[in-house]
Amino acid sequence: MNTEFELNFSEEGLLSCVLFLTSSTSLTIFVEDANKEYEYEALFEKVFPSELKIDCIFPTGGKRKLEEAFSLFGNSPEYGKTFFIADGDFDIALGKPMIVASNFIYLKRYNIESYLLNEDAILKYMRPRLQKNLQETKRIIKYQDWIDSLSPFFNKLFALHYVVQVNAPEIENVGRNPARFLNINGYPNENQFDAYVNEVKSVIPDVSQKLSLALPKLIDTYGLDISAFVCGKYYVHALKSLLNTKLSKKINEDEVKAFLITSIDATPLSYVKECLLNYIAS
Repeated sequence: MNTEFELNFSEEGLLSCVLFLTSSTSLTIFVEDANKEYEYEALFEKVFPSELKIDCIFPTGGKRKLEEAFSLFGNSPEYGKTFFIADGDFDIALGKPMIVASNFIYLKRYNIESYLLNEDAILKYMRPRLQKNLQETKRIIKYQDWIDSLSPFFNKLFALHYVVQVNAPEIENVGRNPARFLNINGYPNENQFDAYVNEVKSVIPDVSQKLSLALPKLIDTYGLDISAFVCGKYYVHALKSLLNTKLSKKINEDEVKAFLITSIDATPLSYVKECLLNYIAS
């Protein structure tokens, strides 16, 4: 269920919204992303058991505001059950303070979009558009070739983003347009990566050395799962570009993302479900 309220995140403004909502709800889930409640609703329908009734999904508009919301409502029984889901980002690697509570969870991957890639879903999405059987669709898409090329590239790109965040956060990093680092076919653009390195080098002269240390650190911290420490929007954008090279009638990123959400493999998010169910039972 979405709200019709725009979030004015003063303590008084949020308090009035939550008091109104929780007066008739039993479970409110707070998330970071504003204007994406419909995406979370569709995701939660896949991840959580059908008998679990989520009455409200409340976007705060960022992690800092999510954490402020927890300080206001996370430990107050009069507001009903409240559960908070934060993006993983680079928080662990950066050593940022993190909330430890039964009703507050940080995603193990960079963000919720980082769970969307699913080869089976992609092939089923493309099959009617290509008007081919599943095996022929797989041959045309060449998903494994694409992901084998893209994944290590995005890993080193986000290692560079991490280096920038640690050493020169004033330089734009994760927020850059993913298209900048991709060829038109959704494959890596190494020249643009090199250009980014050279840009950063003017502020961080030893960026190459720091990058060579950062990548194994991130892999050791987060593992090598696809998109473990890569913002999912980069993969979604790359996928849209890849698929459009196979189609005469082009598709947009929102269309691809919407299908991936409704076809998500909920298994990697089972820890979120377990955490929520344990909290509700407590």
